[in-house]
Amino acid sequence: MAPAQRCPLCRQTFFCGRGHVYSRKHQRQLKEALERLLPQVEAARKAIRAAQVERYVPEHERCCWCVCCGCEVREHLSHGNLTVLYGGLLEHLASPEHKKATNKFWWENKAEVQMKEKFLVTPQDYVRLCGSSVSFFKLLQISKKFFK
Repeated sequence: MAPAQRCPLCRQTFFCGRGHVYSRKHQRQLKEALERLLPQVEAARKAIRAAQVERYVPEHERCCWCVCCGCEVREHLSHGNLTVLYGGLLEHLASPEHKKATNKFWWENKAEVQMKEKFLVTPQDYVRLCGSSVSFFKLLQISKKFFK
């Protein structure tokens, strides 16, 4: 008999070895978990094209759960009284740790290979976001000094 294993997606213990990941229930739970994260990832990808910087409000401390890594991630990056929307999530999605964990997650859970690229951001895209948000921060600082 195979040793007992725990599936974090289905929240159950199973004894059937690797066969559990092929079950309908597991595949349904996997699809639902990825669909919960996908809207946030898509919104973050849109933020790459044009960084949105806003004045800090406490709701910018919001976190989301990364299913691939199994950890909580801050959605937005804040510095002083300014926040780059989705900066924290993009930083996480571009990290090598997330890429490694995503590859492992996809392999262990037998998820659709075509969907994997949706949950990864290249470091070049993240650098592009940083460049546009840094220039926006500088412009905002200059305008604050000018309009005082």
